[in-house]
Amino acid sequence: MSSIDTTIQPLPEETVIEPVPESLTVAPTGVRLERLAWSALVAGSCLLAALVATWPLATTLLTAVPLGTERESTVPLLNIWTLWWNADRLAEGFAHYWDAPFFFPFEGVFTYSEPQTLIGLAVAPLWAVSAPPALIYNLAVLGMLTLNGIFAYRLARALYVPRLPALLAGLLTVTLPFLANMSGVSHLLPIFGLLWTLDGLVRFGESGATRHAVWAALGFMAAYLTSQQYALMFAPFALAAGVLALSQQRFKAQSALRLGLAGLGAALVVLSIALPVFSLHRELGFVRSDFVVERLSARAGDFLTRPANAWLDFPGRNGEDTAGLFPGLLLLGLALAGGFVGRTNPKQRAWTAYLLLGALTATLLAMGLNLEILGWRPFETLRSVIPGLAELRSPFRYTTIMQLMLPILAGMALARMSLRLARTGTLAIALLAIIAAAENLSVPAALAQIPVSPRAGWTDWLLAQPPQTVVAHVPFPGGTRVSDYEVEGRRLLAQMEHGKFITNGYSGYFPPGYTEFQLDMAKRFPERDLLCELQRGLEVDTLVVDQSWLATHSAQMRKIEEYLTPAYNDAQVQIYRILLPDSACAQGNEP
Repeated sequence: MSSIDTTIQPLPEETVIEPVPESLTVAPTGVRLERLAWSALVAGSCLLAALVATWPLATTLLTAVPLGTERESTVPLLNIWTLWWNADRLAEGFAHYWDAPFFFPFEGVFTYSEPQTLIGLAVAPLWAVSAPPALIYNLAVLGMLTLNGIFAYRLARALYVPRLPALLAGLLTVTLPFLANMSGVSHLLPIFGLLWTLDGLVRFGESGATRHAVWAALGFMAAYLTSQQYALMFAPFALAAGVLALSQQRFKAQSALRLGLAGLGAALVVLSIALPVFSLHRELGFVRSDFVVERLSARAGDFLTRPANAWLDFPGRNGEDTAGLFPGLLLLGLALAGGFVGRTNPKQRAWTAYLLLGALTATLLAMGLNLEILGWRPFETLRSVIPGLAELRSPFRYTTIMQLMLPILAGMALARMSLRLARTGTLAIALLAIIAAAENLSVPAALAQIPVSPRAGWTDWLLAQPPQTVVAHVPFPGGTRVSDYEVEGRRLLAQMEHGKFITNGYSGYFPPGYTEFQLDMAKRFPERDLLCELQRGLEVDTLVVDQSWLATHSAQMRKIEEYLTPAYNDAQVQIYRILLPDSACAQGNEP
């Protein structure tokens, strides 16, 4: 036992990457250079892993984006628009940030989906230099995956894992199978905020230092500003980690005050954003039905299947919505071994238990409404008592939290193996980790083609129109599946060029009554009462009609041609001005 305790002791202080930069000013020049070189190696290795995990994305950065297991480009298109909107609002001092210019005239519609504020701000300068939308989005994706690996490395180092095994833990994090599964949903990629939070709390448990409490608080704020959904799901895990950190400080008053104040600061920042959103959603009655939540809750068998896009077909692929949650045979084995190793080391014991219990708890939560104990469904109770959880549509996404725990435990196992294998240890653990990462790859990654620029003749024409122009695109989607809204995603891209309000749109929620109106438009337009609703109810003054639709509906359009003035025409669209007199929409005068 004594030899074990000696070999897993923390490395000399100057070799640990600290979260605060002032330590660099007092370190010898050689140590500073070594740190910088190792930091560059970690960042470069994680970026390389991200490129491999998304291959062949690196060859099409300007023209395609990852789809993951998405069957259409609807969600990536919305997320590209989301990044643009953050940059657009930054230039305007965030004026009307929540009032995105789709689903007009409804307000607050940007709260209906993930705003991805932090990621949007990080890539905002690229919009200013007119970089292609796909390139901006892809750099964001690669950046998030790289940061996931870097912060996993930091967390492993905080738990006394030596440099190389900690780096391998980072690479295993970049290639987590759930991230490959969700690579078409960019707001589900950034787990670095969760790892950042744990990194700060682990270090605070050891030091009790204010800087580590603040570091943890910044991590949780970053988690919220990258993925509000993940922050909501992770909050109880962060709270438990905070209690554990305080227990390591023996609940000393000063330590409790430091961590409490840091946590309060993070809470105030998060609540200042979350409360107005929560209030609006409650007013609109936004909750997820039991039917939807149960359908998107994992089943036990889902943890024994790989994503449909996995290159390895063992234990078997499954393309269903909640399936493909298997974490990988080698990664799981290493994590279990790390759980055993960590429990034998006093420096790692408490946090090892936390990681194991956290992974188990997240697995159970991922089962959502499918987990029943003697007729009691725990997740149903949680939905009723935790604010915001009633809006969570997909409990199976708790799998993210389960999987992010595993590489850290695996790093502990790799560290012990390296020591036991003596001279061959370094090579052996590197090969084992690379094989474990390769096992979980989903390559070649499915990609969706994106135009280098959404600019067109008709977007230029709209751009020149008055700022208060309101547009309706025809036809409206004729269904409510994600695939039905792919056309709306492309219209959002076009909006980035013309900048006008549109009454169409796509998001995680839809305004009250909108879906019924949308389906009615798809079925009955161009009836005059719908034209009245567009002009009088939704303030639409401009119709952009797809030529492909117009070619099969020209006879029906003649019914309302007296109320339309052609304004622009090209091979893609016909644009009309609506000139509908009030008398045409008077009650009793509608057909």
